[in-house]
Amino acid sequence: MAINTDAPHATDALRESHALQSTDFGDTQKLLDMSEKELKRELNHTPSDTPLVASLEAENNEQTDVNIASEEPRSPSRISFSRASSPTPGEREPCCYMWVAVISCFCPAVPINLFALYFAHMARSMIQSKDYDGGRRLGRLALLLGIVSIVVGLAIFLYLIITEIKKH
Repeated sequence: MAINTDAPHATDALRESHALQSTDFGDTQKLLDMSEKELKRELNHTPSDTPLVASLEAENNEQTDVNIASEEPRSPSRISFSRASSPTPGEREPCCYMWVAVISCFCPAVPINLFALYFAHMARSMIQSKDYDGGRRLGRLALLLGIVSIVVGLAIFLYLIITEIKKH
């Protein structure tokens, strides 16, 4: 069994550190009071008090006016990076070609027709969100993939039919 002979010294060290902390707290409080005074002074300070601040504010206002005027409305989609445009009065909304994508799903060109279906769905979503350029672009891609899927599917059917005829 060991006897702890350092116990009194440890309590003395704790008392000294507590005393140091209590004096440090007073210094910290003084610093906080000073920073509160500076903050109140800054809050009471109006921006037009100095000519430099006024000129900087005028310059910032001019820059924001120029930035606002030069910005074009962007497309809400991630795929389309062009401006969203609405169809002209004589023009109809773009087609999403969902019917071609659904018909292509009956062909055995599985990965291609699934992509056609996906892009047709994305085109429909973009058209509903009034992004006509993105919808038109994705609709054409869905049409292209649907046609390719139908052609590949027909080629596979023809190949299977020709090989069955040759076997008999």
